[in-house]
Amino acid sequence: MKKKIFILSLTASMIFAQGCTNIKSMTSSSKSATTQENIASAVDINQEIFASGEAHIEESGKGVAKMRAKHDAREKLRKKLFKESETILKAYLLEINFYGRKISDQVLKDLGEYVAEGVLFEAVEKTSWSENNKMYVVLSVDKDAVSVKTKETFIAHIDSIQAKLKQVREKIQSIPLEGETSLETTDSDDSETEIILEEKSPILDDSNEFIDVQL
Repeated sequence: MKKKIFILSLTASMIFAQGCTNIKSMTSSSKSATTQENIASAVDINQEIFASGEAHIEESGKGVAKMRAKHDAREKLRKKLFKESETILKAYLLEINFYGRKISDQVLKDLGEYVAEGVLFEAVEKTSWSENNKMYVVLSVDKDAVSVKTKETFIAHIDSIQAKLKQVREKIQSIPLEGETSLETTDSDDSETEIILEEKSPILDDSNEFIDVQL
């Protein structure tokens, strides 16, 4: 129960933190009033994760500047998506408790980057403009897309682990045991004696000496 409460608190904190990040992105003192207004009118900070990119307009013109600004926005958005996915993944690890410790930090990082890259393909350009010899571009994705993609990716990873373990189990089961045993009887002094025969291996008798057995 405490764990579930913690997870809910962590999720709520994540949503709050993302909202604060978006607001901070809009109200940064380094952004002009025009930039803040354009962003505010283009995105819904409660439903979207966004990033704005910028690039100087050089002799090559606005087209190239916009391309560079879009690339800048994509890289900033990628980092935001990774952090969002990483937070969700850590919450999932709390659910699987002990087994979660078997998933390394590097795997967690890889899964987060995979999610970020996948969701980034869904990014749309919300607005663009030029100001003070710079081009600006704002890219955005639906916030829910991150949690959906993260969940799908984590489940797929768990399924992959299970499949590999099943293959290992089947492989081990198919390996024949060395020295398979069989039970035979022989008459000696009108009594039956159990003898364990091991193919191509000696028998250790009561005198601790190895005796070759002809089968």
